[in-house]
Amino acid sequence: MRSPLLASMMALAFVVPATINGQQSADRAAVQRVITTFADGIHTNALADIDALFAPSGVHILIDNQALHGWAEYRDFHLKPEMARYSGLRYAHTGIESSVRGNIAWAAFRWQMSSAGDGPAPVLGRGSAVLEKINGSWKIAHLHLSR
Repeated sequence: MRSPLLASMMALAFVVPATINGQQSADRAAVQRVITTFADGIHTNALADIDALFAPSGVHILIDNQALHGWAEYRDFHLKPEMARYSGLRYAHTGIESSVRGNIAWAAFRWQMSSAGDGPAPVLGRGSAVLEKINGSWKIAHLHLSR
């Protein structure tokens, strides 16, 4: 009797961590996709596509010395004027590193904004985001971008 029980327990010891690690890897990849999709929306000026990436309330966005409350405030009062300065805007997030703990995740990344034509010098910076899994989807709840 002990052999089948012991064998079952040993099998579970390998299956449970693999399942947890598999889910965590899927969640980390999903978090990285949110950060990449965010950058793609800026790059293509598809800002409405980014709306769904942010939590519906309680979002704080820290940009250099500004504290903004929500995606709409950041989009309309900071991002749009900044984007208008660049002709042929190029924007990307690179080096994305994410971690997941249950329904909370965070990501660190580099960002770059530049112009395909004549325009301001390229701007480089670092960013971090805290995300929350809401109804099965990862949403940005806190964003910090600095130069």
